[in-house]
Parts: sequence; structure tokens; C-alpha cells
Amino acid sequence: MEAINANEGDFAFVLSLSGKMVKSSSSKAELRKAYFILSSKVHPDKNANSAESKKAFQTVLESFERLANPEKFEEHEEEDDDDGKPAKKRKKTERFKRGNGGCYPTKINCPRCKNVWNTRDLGLEDAAYNFLMQGVKQYLCGGCFLKFGCMTALHTCPHCRKPFEYDPDDYHRKITCGNAKCNREFGFWMFNVSERREREIRREVKEENEKIAKTRAQQRRRGARADKRIGTMSNEDRVQEQLFILRLLDNCPRCGWLLERGMDKDDAREHLKNCNDQKQIKAYRAEQAAKKAKENSRKKAEETQEEMQAFKTWEYNGRQVGQLWMLSENIIRRECKKYNIDTDEPKHVLISKLGRVIRDRERKMITMGGEEHKSQHDITPIHKVDAEDLPANMDSMEKEELQCVAASYGLDFDHSNDVKVDLLKKLETARLKGTGLLAILDDQSDKSKRKRKKSEDDPEFKLEAGAGDSD
Repeated sequence: MEAINANEGDFAFVLSLSGKMVKSSSSKAELRKAYFILSSKVHPDKNANSAESKKAFQTVLESFERLANPEKFEEHEEEDDDDGKPAKKRKKTERFKRGNGGCYPTKINCPRCKNVWNTRDLGLEDAAYNFLMQGVKQYLCGGCFLKFGCMTALHTCPHCRKPFEYDPDDYHRKITCGNAKCNREFGFWMFNVSERREREIRREVKEENEKIAKTRAQQRRRGARADKRIGTMSNEDRVQEQLFILRLLDNCPRCGWLLERGMDKDDAREHLKNCNDQKQIKAYRAEQAAKKAKENSRKKAEETQEEMQAFKTWEYNGRQVGQLWMLSENIIRRECKKYNIDTDEPKHVLISKLGRVIRDRERKMITMGGEEHKSQHDITPIHKVDAEDLPANMDSMEKEELQCVAASYGLDFDHSNDVKVDLLKKLETARLKGTGLLAILDDQSDKSKRKRKKSEDDPEFKLEAGAGDSD
């Protein structure tokens, strides 16, 4: 830890203290490996939370962030006014332009069938390579029709022709592949794309991520209900055996024996009654466990791809704090750790805390003039954002999702008692704040209340009500 603290600011040297030599041109995957090795040794939880370990851990984290994401620390012009209010025509993100010197349209292969993915063969625009490599879109394979993104695709070094690990943060960097005897740097080609097409892509990827988030939420709810129905593992085994007896499963759930065509329920029962070969049962369970592990690994890779796609979409759309609801819970927790926020809370609580911290930091940057770190997040409130920045399917969202949307925009709500209708009303009220529409709605609401009160005070109303009661 002394060596780490003594060399604060020498980012490559600090990460190389992990035993894995890295440099500023190393890929993010290589930098991440070095970071994980080093952070596991100096983490405050493993060093009695000493002041020295805390400083060393922050130094390691800063070294990784500086090398992996150098563009986030570069100075850029401040567009907002001194009072923190956005300009009249709010520009959510700058168009990024760079040259292609030393860059290549690297070879990409499908992770399933290993076919080469080529934009022209698939009838795609050349800029599809940009969107795939930036992590904002996934595309279909022309051979097996698998939909994949840059995190699950297979990438090949243009110099040594060997595979390497790719991270979307490497797209605007020149890196080395990390393979033995290959130290040549290379970048990734950036095709020209019009500003209009970029705006279209931002809308497309936002809509796509909303659908993915909704699908994942539905899968989690279905999984939770299934867990309640199935219960323990022994119950699941019994269910599988019953399905086998009913001939809804072809293989015995114990040993994998195949129920051949023409066999009936009695044959299945007879087999289960005599299925006691422990060696065969153990071998079949090991085979099934390996298949399940492989399937879980595949699903985990898909979830990681979707999480990264959502994060890159969020960055691509200007890092709007009001769109934190788009990010997965894992990404939210990761972002909270960067600001030393306790992550042992539900997602909407974490978003609320993270949004508050980011807004406070951005306001301080604006007040102080921001000598080194310029504004990195868009903190525009809900009543000033564009309609396209809000969820397109808000009415169809569940309560938990609406809580995340409300938390992203810093709205106050009762976590326990506010139902879906209450959350929608609060979001609508906040959205119309400062506009004539809110005044009209409030006026109509007041008129409705006065009319209802007048009818209750009307003698004829009371007389009729009394007459009805007497009957």
C-alpha cells in the first residue's frame, strides 16, 4: 500500500503493481484484470478500514478509471448558464468526431456459429459497425440469426489475427490485444454518420432498452412466482417425476433413460420403481449440472450485454440523471460505489441517493467554474426535458419501475403507500410544473371540488337523500 500511495498519479505503474504489466494502450479487459487483482488486496474491508488502505483503494480506482476512460477526464466547453439552467435549445450530447489513423474495421464473428459478421452482406449501413462497437445496439447474425452485441461477439486482432477481449470503452482508444508477441497498437474504424441518423439511433436504442427492461422485469416476476409454486428442490424432483409418468418428459429425471415411442405410463412407473443405479444417476446429474451451468453462463453473458447496452445508451444520450431508471440494478450499484454510497438498499432508493449526489456535485461545478472536471451529467429537471427523454410506456409500467422513474427525477413519494396511480399523478404534476397546463388542471380540479361541495350543501340534495333513507 505504501508503494501505491507513493506513486499516486502514475496510473500505469500503480496498476502494474498487481504483477500484470499494463500501459496506457492496454485494452480495458487487461486493465480490469490488473484492477481486480490489486483492489482485492488493498480493499478497506480486508485491511480493518485503515486510512492507508482507503487511500490506496481510491488510488487504484482512479488509476483504472483514468486509463480505461480517459475521455471522461478531458476538458470540454460548458454549455449551461451560470445559474445551472440549460440553454434555450438544449443539446443533450456533443457529436464525437475523430480521425481513423491507425484504425481498422476489425473482424467480428458470431459467438454461436462463428460466421463473420459483415454489414454489407447483411444489407446494413456501414455505420452499424460504429453502433455495435460502441455497445448501443445489437444485430442479427446472417447465418444462425442469433442477436448479439459487442460484449458477446468474437473479436480478432488485425495484426496477429488472434482473438482478444473487447470492451466498448475501447472504441475511441488505440490498444494492444494483449496476446504474446503482439505489441502493435490499433484503433477501431469510425464510419461517417449524419447527425440526423444519430438522433434516430438515440431514439431507437432508447425504445429498445425500454422493451428489454420491461421483458427482464416480467421474467423476474414470473421467476419469483415459479419459485413460490415449486418451493424446495425435493418438490421440483417430484414434479419432474410426475411429468415423466405422464409422458410429458422423454427422459427419466433420475438417470436420463429414454422413454421410447409406444411405451405408456406403466412403463414409466416401472422404470422409476427400479431406477436405483447410483453410478448412472450420479453421472446423469453431473451431465445435467454441466448443461445447466453452460445455459446459466450463456444467460449471464446476455444479461451483461444488455446491461452494458443500457449503460452505453445512457451515455450516448448525454448521461441524463433523469434516465437512471434505464440502468440495471447491478450498474446502479456499481455507479453508487464510485461515490461511496451504501449499496444495501432497493434500486429506487439507490437511484434517489445517486441522483442527489450527482446533482449536488454538478451544481458545485457550475458554481465554482469547474477548473478541471467539467459538467459530466445532464441534470435537467423533468419539466424541462424533451418528451422523447421520458419513458414511452409509462402507463404500462409496474409500481417498482415508476418508483425508479420518479427517483431519477428527484421526486418525493411514499415508498410504502404510494400506488401506481399516485406515482403517475406525481410524475404528471412535476412534468407540467411551470406550464399553463398544470394551472388548467389545478383549476379544473378546484372547480370539481367546489361543485361537489355545493351539491353536498344543497338543501334539495339533502332532502332527496333523506327521503331515500326513510324508504
